Amino acid sequence: MVRKIFTITKRDIKSGLRDYMILYIIIAPFILAVVLRMMTASVGLTTINVAVDKSIDEAFIEYLGQHVDIEIFENQDDVKNRVNDTDDIFGLVKQSDSYNIIQQGNETGGGIDVLDFIVNSYENQDLELPVEVNISDVGWRLSPFKQFGGNLLTIFVSVFGGMIILMNIVEEKQENTLAAVSVSAIKRIEYVIGKALLGFILPIVHAFGILAILDYGDINYIMVSVVILSIAVISVIIGFVIGVTNDNILGAISSMKMLFVPILGSIFGAIFLNSKWHFLLYWSPFYWAFDALNSIILQTATWSQILINSGIIILITAIVFMMLSKRIKRGLS
Repeated sequence: MVRKIFTITKRDIKSGLRDYMILYIIIAPFILAVVLRMMTASVGLTTINVAVDKSIDEAFIEYLGQHVDIEIFENQDDVKNRVNDTDDIFGLVKQSDSYNIIQQGNETGGGIDVLDFIVNSYENQDLELPVEVNISDVGWRLSPFKQFGGNLLTIFVSVFGGMIILMNIVEEKQENTLAAVSVSAIKRIEYVIGKALLGFILPIVHAFGILAILDYGDINYIMVSVVILSIAVISVIIGFVIGVTNDNILGAISSMKMLFVPILGSIFGAIFLNSKWHFLLYWSPFYWAFDALNSIILQTATWSQILINSGIIILITAIVFMMLSKRIKRGLS
């Protein structure tokens, strides 16, 4: 049985590698992750860079390092030469009892004001302020662009496994091999499992690759696997339904794209809606997957949360399967 299942899966992989569209579906998520990583890096380049020399005392350098990126040079001439380079960096040197800020003219607008403020705040640390300053934490631990971007991309591409399933089924229908399968020694359950395997393997590979490329640190990949496998089930079911009810690949892919609406609606709703309105999204398995993956990325997830979210996803998927199972059986018979 296992050998027959893997034979079907290997045939789909071999067939898929001959088709550029399937090859594109496999590779595209990694390219998007690299682009997202580059864009995230650009967002992070808002830090002010400052070159200092050893005339600055260590205590001030340590204080400065809490707010800006620092490069230390031997003397003031080296600092000036560094500032004259083409990138965006200020120079800061000490003369007598005062500090001089050196700029080339191509630095980030407003950067000199921020650096001037930092120098003044260090020099006046003992000054008693006439007002009370309170600092509040809005809860961001990552750049929102990186946190939600990687999460959205991971959930979004989880349907690509289902897309490959439907393309292979439609191709077999066009070549009349699907009818031949029904009279072969391969049982229907072996055929279904063999076809479905790619729908689970591919989302896992995509999720691991995307999260590794975006470098979220020491996240729990076992939790990621549980969430992705849960959400992949519904993509596999939809892939089978669309595959057995379509005879044209482009028409089948267009039908699969309809799944993008609830995915994007659920994720953007989870991001932008006030939490008191999130109950409006409880019907969507993609909302629960997004919520679980968000906690994993922030490294605040617990196994109880992951299992509850995954259980809800499976429950919703079971309801969808009960509604569509007859259509799948009719299409495969």
